[in-house]
Amino acid sequence: MKFIVTVFSAILLRCCWGPSDFQLMLQEDSDITLKELDGKYKINTLSDMDISSLDLSIVFNESTKKVSGFSGCNRFFGSYTSEKNALKFNSLGTTKMLCNEDSNKVEQKFLKALEKANLILFDKNGFSLLKDKKRLLSVTKENLQEQIKIEYTASSRGVYNQIIVNKETVSSLQKRGGEPNRKPSEEKNWKTITEMLKSIDVENISTLNAPSKAFQYDGAAIAHLKITKNGKTYESPPFDHGNPPKEISELVKEILSISENIE
Repeated sequence: MKFIVTVFSAILLRCCWGPSDFQLMLQEDSDITLKELDGKYKINTLSDMDISSLDLSIVFNESTKKVSGFSGCNRFFGSYTSEKNALKFNSLGTTKMLCNEDSNKVEQKFLKALEKANLILFDKNGFSLLKDKKRLLSVTKENLQEQIKIEYTASSRGVYNQIIVNKETVSSLQKRGGEPNRKPSEEKNWKTITEMLKSIDVENISTLNAPSKAFQYDGAAIAHLKITKNGKTYESPPFDHGNPPKEISELVKEILSISENIE
Protein backbone atom coordinates (compact mmCIF):
# COMPACT_ATOMS: atom_id res chain seq x y z
CA MET A 1 0.00 0.00 0.00
CA LYS A 2 2.86 2.36 0.83
CA PHE A 3 4.46 1.62 -2.57
CA ILE A 4 1.21 2.44 -4.41
CA VAL A 5 0.88 5.74 -2.53
CA THR A 6 4.49 6.64 -3.37
CA VAL A 7 4.04 5.92 -7.09
CA PHE A 8 0.74 7.81 -7.14
CA SER A 9 2.39 10.80 -5.46
CA ALA A 10 5.22 10.81 -8.01
CA ILE A 11 2.75 10.72 -10.90
CA LEU A 12 0.69 13.47 -9.30
CA LEU A 13 3.75 15.68 -8.85
CA ARG A 14 4.78 15.07 -12.45
CA CYS A 15 1.35 15.78 -13.88
CA CYS A 16 0.19 18.63 -11.72
CA TRP A 17 3.20 20.40 -10.22
CA GLY A 18 6.26 19.27 -12.17
CA PRO A 19 7.23 20.60 -15.60
CA SER A 20 5.72 18.84 -18.61
CA ASP A 21 7.84 17.45 -21.44
CA PHE A 22 6.83 20.46 -23.53
CA GLN A 23 7.93 22.87 -20.79
CA LEU A 24 11.28 21.11 -20.48
CA MET A 25 11.84 21.29 -24.24
CA LEU A 26 10.81 24.95 -24.25
CA GLN A 27 13.28 25.71 -21.46
CA GLU A 28 16.16 23.99 -23.24
CA ASP A 29 15.29 25.78 -26.49
CA SER A 30 15.33 29.16 -24.71
CA ASP A 31 18.84 28.45 -23.37
CA ILE A 32 20.31 27.88 -26.84
CA THR A 33 21.81 30.94 -28.55
CA LEU A 34 22.38 29.51 -32.01
CA LYS A 35 19.19 28.19 -33.62
CA GLU A 36 19.96 27.31 -37.18
CA LEU A 37 18.72 24.67 -39.60
CA ASP A 38 21.62 23.60 -41.79
CA GLY A 39 23.16 20.22 -42.53
CA LYS A 40 22.13 16.61 -42.03
CA TYR A 41 20.08 15.26 -39.13
CA LYS A 42 19.23 11.70 -38.11
CA ILE A 43 15.66 10.85 -37.10
CA ASN A 44 15.65 9.26 -33.65
CA THR A 45 11.99 9.06 -32.66
CA LEU A 46 8.70 9.18 -34.52
CA SER A 47 5.60 9.60 -32.31
CA ASP A 48 7.93 8.72 -29.38
CA MET A 49 8.86 5.40 -31.03
CA ASP A 50 12.59 4.75 -31.43
CA ILE A 51 13.34 4.41 -35.16
CA SER A 52 17.04 5.30 -35.05
CA SER A 53 17.98 1.91 -36.53
CA LEU A 54 16.02 2.68 -39.73
CA ASP A 55 18.45 5.47 -40.75
CA LEU A 56 15.83 8.05 -41.68
CA SER A 57 17.38 11.45 -42.27
CA ILE A 58 16.57 15.05 -43.13
CA VAL A 59 18.93 17.60 -44.69
CA PHE A 60 18.40 21.36 -44.55
CA ASN A 61 20.11 23.88 -46.81
CA GLU A 62 19.80 27.22 -45.10
CA SER A 63 21.01 29.16 -48.15
CA THR A 64 18.39 27.78 -50.55
CA LYS A 65 15.66 26.87 -48.03
CA LYS A 66 15.54 23.40 -49.59
CA VAL A 67 15.01 20.19 -47.64
CA SER A 68 15.65 16.56 -48.58
CA GLY A 69 16.44 13.20 -47.02
CA PHE A 70 15.55 9.53 -46.68
CA SER A 71 12.02 8.78 -45.48
CA GLY A 72 12.23 5.00 -44.95
CA CYS A 73 11.64 3.83 -48.51
CA ASN A 74 12.20 6.79 -50.83
CA ARG A 75 14.22 9.95 -51.03
CA PHE A 76 12.10 13.02 -50.35
CA PHE A 77 12.60 16.66 -51.28
CA GLY A 78 10.90 20.03 -51.02
CA SER A 79 11.29 23.42 -49.38
CA TYR A 80 10.64 24.98 -45.99
CA THR A 81 9.98 28.30 -44.33
CA SER A 82 10.94 29.18 -40.78
CA GLU A 83 10.63 32.16 -38.47
CA LYS A 84 11.73 31.93 -34.87
CA ASN A 85 10.12 28.67 -33.65
CA ALA A 86 7.55 28.44 -36.45
CA LEU A 87 8.33 25.91 -39.19
CA LYS A 88 6.45 24.78 -42.29
CA PHE A 89 7.37 22.32 -45.03
CA ASN A 90 6.23 23.06 -48.58
CA SER A 91 5.76 21.05 -51.79
CA LEU A 92 7.17 17.79 -50.45
CA GLY A 93 7.70 15.08 -53.05
CA THR A 94 9.36 11.65 -53.16
CA THR A 95 10.93 9.20 -55.54
CA LYS A 96 8.82 6.15 -56.48
CA MET A 97 10.62 3.09 -55.15
CA LEU A 98 8.81 -0.13 -54.27
CA CYS A 99 9.35 -1.21 -50.67
CA ASN A 100 7.93 -3.63 -48.14
CA GLU A 101 4.81 -2.82 -46.15
CA ASP A 102 6.65 -1.95 -42.93
CA SER A 103 8.90 0.57 -44.70
CA ASN A 104 5.91 2.12 -46.45
CA LYS A 105 4.06 2.56 -43.15
CA VAL A 106 7.03 4.28 -41.52
CA GLU A 107 7.49 6.54 -44.54
CA GLN A 108 3.82 7.58 -44.62
CA LYS A 109 3.88 8.33 -40.91
CA PHE A 110 7.09 10.32 -41.22
CA LEU A 111 5.90 12.42 -44.18
CA LYS A 112 2.59 13.12 -42.42
CA ALA A 113 4.55 14.30 -39.38
CA LEU A 114 6.44 16.77 -41.56
CA GLU A 115 3.18 18.04 -43.05
CA LYS A 116 1.62 18.49 -39.60
CA ALA A 117 4.62 20.14 -37.94
CA ASN A 118 4.21 23.81 -37.08
CA LEU A 119 6.71 24.23 -34.23
CA ILE A 120 10.40 23.48 -33.79
CA LEU A 121 12.24 23.39 -30.46
CA PHE A 122 16.02 23.06 -30.39
CA ASP A 123 18.22 21.16 -27.96
CA LYS A 124 21.99 20.93 -27.74
CA ASN A 125 22.14 17.91 -30.08
CA GLY A 126 19.35 18.63 -32.56
CA PHE A 127 15.67 19.53 -32.37
CA SER A 128 12.10 18.25 -32.02
CA LEU A 129 9.21 18.94 -34.37
CA LEU A 130 5.80 19.46 -32.80
CA LYS A 131 2.19 20.01 -33.73
CA ASP A 132 1.29 22.67 -31.16
CA LYS A 133 2.51 21.01 -27.92
CA LYS A 134 2.62 17.38 -29.13
CA ARG A 135 6.01 16.07 -30.22
CA LEU A 136 5.96 14.38 -33.61
CA LEU A 137 9.63 13.46 -33.98
CA SER A 138 13.10 14.19 -32.66
CA VAL A 139 16.47 14.33 -34.40
CA THR A 140 20.19 14.70 -33.73
CA LYS A 141 22.65 16.47 -35.98
CA GLU A 142 25.21 14.36 -37.81
CA ASN A 143 28.85 15.39 -38.21
CA LEU A 144 28.35 18.57 -36.20
CA GLN A 145 32.09 19.15 -36.15
CA GLU A 146 32.09 19.43 -39.95
CA GLN A 147 29.36 22.07 -40.12
CA ILE A 148 31.15 25.33 -40.76
CA LYS A 149 29.82 28.63 -42.09
CA ILE A 150 31.79 31.81 -42.67
CA GLU A 151 30.18 35.21 -43.14
CA TYR A 152 32.02 38.34 -44.23
CA THR A 153 30.31 41.74 -44.35
CA ALA A 154 31.58 45.14 -45.42
CA SER A 155 29.38 48.23 -45.32
CA SER A 156 29.51 52.00 -45.52
CA ARG A 157 27.20 54.74 -46.75
CA GLY A 158 27.65 53.68 -50.36
CA VAL A 159 28.85 50.10 -50.04
CA TYR A 160 27.31 46.85 -48.87
CA ASN A 161 28.76 43.41 -49.41
CA GLN A 162 27.80 40.22 -47.59
CA ILE A 163 29.47 36.92 -48.46
CA ILE A 164 28.42 33.62 -46.89
CA VAL A 165 30.46 30.50 -47.53
CA ASN A 166 29.79 26.92 -46.46
CA LYS A 167 30.63 23.50 -47.83
CA GLU A 168 27.70 23.55 -50.25
CA THR A 169 27.36 27.13 -51.49
CA VAL A 170 28.91 30.57 -51.82
CA SER A 171 26.46 33.50 -51.74
CA SER A 172 27.03 37.19 -52.36
CA LEU A 173 24.64 40.02 -51.51
CA GLN A 174 25.37 43.50 -52.83
CA LYS A 175 22.29 45.35 -51.62
CA ARG A 176 20.58 45.42 -48.24
CA GLY A 177 17.27 43.58 -48.41
CA GLY A 178 18.06 42.21 -51.86
CA GLU A 179 18.32 38.65 -53.13
CA PRO A 180 21.77 37.05 -52.87
CA ASN A 181 23.47 35.45 -55.86
CA ARG A 182 24.73 31.94 -55.26
CA LYS A 183 27.00 29.33 -56.75
CA PRO A 184 28.09 25.86 -55.57
CA SER A 185 31.23 25.69 -53.47
CA GLU A 186 34.15 24.12 -55.29
CA GLU A 187 35.81 21.30 -53.37
CA LYS A 188 39.31 22.73 -53.81
CA ASN A 189 38.24 26.13 -52.44
CA TRP A 190 36.48 24.62 -49.45
CA LYS A 191 39.53 22.47 -48.70
CA THR A 192 41.70 25.59 -48.74
CA ILE A 193 39.36 27.36 -46.33
CA THR A 194 39.23 24.46 -43.87
CA GLU A 195 43.02 24.23 -43.92
CA MET A 196 43.27 27.95 -43.15
CA LEU A 197 40.85 27.59 -40.25
CA LYS A 198 43.19 25.08 -38.60
CA SER A 199 45.76 27.83 -38.06
CA ILE A 200 43.25 30.33 -36.65
CA ASP A 201 42.27 30.46 -32.99
CA VAL A 202 38.58 30.73 -33.86
CA GLU A 203 37.35 30.93 -30.28
CA ASN A 204 39.40 34.07 -29.67
CA ILE A 205 38.93 36.06 -32.89
CA SER A 206 36.90 38.57 -30.86
CA THR A 207 40.19 39.66 -29.24
CA LEU A 208 42.04 40.44 -32.49
CA ASN A 209 43.39 43.95 -33.02
CA ALA A 210 42.44 45.81 -36.18
CA PRO A 211 45.58 47.24 -37.85
CA SER A 212 43.69 50.39 -38.86
CA LYS A 213 40.40 52.04 -37.95
CA ALA A 214 39.59 54.37 -40.80
CA PHE A 215 36.02 53.07 -40.62
CA GLN A 216 35.56 55.23 -37.53
CA TYR A 217 35.57 58.39 -39.65
CA ASP A 218 34.13 56.92 -42.89
CA GLY A 219 37.60 56.50 -44.34
CA ALA A 220 36.85 52.85 -45.15
CA ALA A 221 33.95 50.45 -45.16
CA ILE A 222 33.50 48.70 -41.82
CA ALA A 223 34.01 44.93 -42.00
CA HIS A 224 33.25 41.94 -39.77
CA LEU A 225 34.04 38.25 -39.99
CA LYS A 226 31.79 35.62 -38.40
CA ILE A 227 32.70 31.95 -38.14
CA THR A 228 30.09 29.40 -37.10
CA LYS A 229 31.68 26.14 -36.02
CA ASN A 230 30.59 23.27 -33.80
CA GLY A 231 27.24 24.96 -33.23
CA LYS A 232 28.77 28.23 -31.98
CA THR A 233 29.34 31.59 -33.67
CA TYR A 234 32.52 33.61 -33.21
CA GLU A 235 32.83 37.20 -34.46
CA SER A 236 35.81 39.45 -35.01
CA PRO A 237 35.92 43.07 -33.87
CA PRO A 238 35.26 45.62 -36.64
CA PHE A 239 38.09 46.39 -39.05
CA ASP A 240 38.70 48.28 -42.28
CA HIS A 241 37.54 46.53 -45.43
CA GLY A 242 40.75 45.64 -47.26
CA ASN A 243 42.88 45.65 -44.11
CA PRO A 244 41.85 42.82 -41.75
CA PRO A 245 43.86 41.65 -38.73
CA LYS A 246 46.85 39.63 -39.89
CA GLU A 247 45.59 36.45 -38.18
CA ILE A 248 42.57 36.29 -40.51
CA SER A 249 43.88 38.21 -43.53
CA GLU A 250 44.53 35.16 -45.73
CA LEU A 251 41.10 33.72 -44.93
CA VAL A 252 39.38 37.02 -45.77
CA LYS A 253 41.37 37.25 -49.01
CA GLU A 254 40.30 33.73 -49.99
CA ILE A 255 36.62 34.42 -49.22
CA LEU A 256 36.66 37.59 -51.34
CA SER A 257 38.40 35.74 -54.14
CA ILE A 258 35.97 32.82 -54.39
CA SER A 259 32.97 35.15 -54.23
CA GLU A 260 34.00 36.91 -57.43
CA ASN A 261 32.14 36.26 -60.69
CA ILE A 262 28.95 35.01 -59.04
CA GLU A 263 26.22 35.65 -61.59
